[in-house]
Amino acid sequence: MLRIELDQAAGPAYQQIVDQVKAARAHGELRPGERLPTVRALAAQLGLNRNTVAHAYQLLREQGLAVGQAGGGTCVAEEGGAGLAAAERLRGLLEPAVRDALAIGMAPPEIDALVRQAVQRWQPPAPDSGRAGRGESLVRFLGSHDFCLDVLARRMREVDPHTRLSWAPVGSTAGLLALGRGTADLAGVHLLDPATGDYNRPAVSRLLPAVEVQLVTLVHREQGLIVRRGNPLGLREAADLARPDVRVAMRQAGSGTSVLLEHLLARYGLTLAQVRRLDRELATHLAVAAAVASGAADVGLGVRAAARALDLEFVPLAVERYDLAFRCADQGAPWLAALLEALASPALRFDIEALEGYDASRTAWFQ
Repeated sequence: MLRIELDQAAGPAYQQIVDQVKAARAHGELRPGERLPTVRALAAQLGLNRNTVAHAYQLLREQGLAVGQAGGGTCVAEEGGAGLAAAERLRGLLEPAVRDALAIGMAPPEIDALVRQAVQRWQPPAPDSGRAGRGESLVRFLGSHDFCLDVLARRMREVDPHTRLSWAPVGSTAGLLALGRGTADLAGVHLLDPATGDYNRPAVSRLLPAVEVQLVTLVHREQGLIVRRGNPLGLREAADLARPDVRVAMRQAGSGTSVLLEHLLARYGLTLAQVRRLDRELATHLAVAAAVASGAADVGLGVRAAARALDLEFVPLAVERYDLAFRCADQGAPWLAALLEALASPALRFDIEALEGYDASRTAWFQ
């Protein structure tokens, strides 16, 4: 049974529904053909207007993740999407991204490799999802995107060759909710609480009040404005993003970066409604940087490493703490021992600090 949990601080309710259905489907909580709650039932359960739920289901159908018609029920789409319409929509999403990648100088084999990696990360696990392969233990990671995750996965593999970290970028809020449902083993979070100035613990207490969760720091990192070389529009602070001549690339609602941006704007009495945003929300910092590099956007909020990867300029605005969250009930798990050993290793810290804008001095600290 699908469980949807809403967070008032995580953006539009319809988008939260879409993101949580995507995450549940990607990691096997929802199976092809399984019926979603009716619009009426889900609206009543969440205390929403029926139109809000109907809009979420319509977006899922448009993206090929669900099938059905109004009044006739909505089901999870079969593997391979919802037929020709879904394939055409996917092509429409992929082709601009491929054009943008070619425009910034990426070679076709690099683009192909990135697409294949994305498919592997989002491919639903087999029914015995606790095993990644014969003799392997799969650690399911959902949450915020960070460049250190590939490094962490490699170091965990070195500590324990039988452990494989599989991750997908769904945003901090969706990651925590998946952790609470048991469809993720780890969640990556960097959610600022404006009232206290603290990261992550207030969000865990609010979203998962009945689950004992431990936080351990992966990294402290810089967030700021990613702009083109020379900063042609002279963007220096969050208030500049509300200028009518500025197009802003945005991460998905519920991501820690979106929450941070709302906080930075609020300092100037501004809201996201006053920002000229691209129609498409982006799942990673690198996607934000690519939108700026291609000219589709003038600026985006992201980490310094993403700007450097595409030879863009960076205007620092904040330093944030990025934590890994896991259930206290998993403290005896072998994969957790491998994780903690990897976090404590000098080799991991060396790898992290080779990336610009990262501070590993408090990596492996418990919060």
